[in-house]
This record gives sequence, structure tokens and C-alpha cells, in this order.
Amino acid sequence: MNELNVSTKNPHALISEIIDKINNNDIRSWLYNDTDEIFYHKGPQYIDHIYFKVKVDDARGILKFILYSDGNEFAESRAFQLLEGMLGRHFSGKIQIM
Repeated sequence: MNELNVSTKNPHALISEIIDKINNNDIRSWLYNDTDEIFYHKGPQYIDHIYFKVKVDDARGILKFILYSDGNEFAESRAFQLLEGMLGRHFSGKIQIM
């Protein structure tokens, strides 16, 4: 299981901000499924192959974006690049990717 760790002052607030930006179409290439609590890229080559679940480490102020995949090598190879790009563009002043 692969993961991307993101440090922030308030992990729960960051999750809410990401969801709000998705819902307001400020982030257009990602979707959030609140039933399963997953983030996924809506590109046709990714949507059915990869998604991220988020775990919060409150004590350390870290969000762990955990990658789940059906084994599609192309989707997996781009997953973290897509996630890091979205986080960097929209939250660069609030996060540090570890």
C-alpha cells in the first residue's frame, strides 16, 4: 500500500477545504465520494482504477493519502503526481508534502 503524507496545522480543516473546493468546482479534475470517504481523479484513464482514502494523525498534524488500485500500472504511475499537483496548486501555503 502506497501513501502520501501531508503535514498541515489542521488536518480536518484541510480535508473540509478540499471537499469544499471540489463541490464548488474550484478543483475540477477530482471528485469526492462521501459515502465511501474517498478521493479520486475523474480522468477516464484513472476513475475506475485508483482512489485515495485519507487517514488523519492528529497528534502529528499529518494527513495520509492512501492509494488503492486495481493494478492498472498506468494509473498507479501517475496517481501521486496528480494528487501532489492538485494539493500544490490549491494549498501550497498550508501544507508540506513529506
